[in-house]
Amino acid sequence: MAGRGGARKRAADRSAEESDPNFDQDYAEKRKRNNEAVNKTRQKKRQEEQDTAKKVEELRKENANLEKKVETMKRELELLKEMVVACAAGGRAGSKPSTSQQPQS
Repeated sequence: MAGRGGARKRAADRSAEESDPNFDQDYAEKRKRNNEAVNKTRQKKRQEEQDTAKKVEELRKENANLEKKVETMKRELELLKEMVVACAAGGRAGSKPSTSQQPQS
């Protein structure tokens, strides 16, 4: 695995370090800290993915509700248009404006 975690040490260098009792303890502590950091990062990523999935679901529901509202408003608009047309047509046919009617005193 060249390129990951720095350069590899030669076997001769490792044997000298492995004979040092502090090396094992230091290495174990570094591994422990690294493992904790990795687990923390993975947990944070999982939480962010869950939060994103939850937000997506909420937005989908909101979008569906808004689409229903748009359809309802479109139907209402069409009904109102029909009512305006009917009133306008009824007003013209039912009463003709007369200019000869003046109030009598």
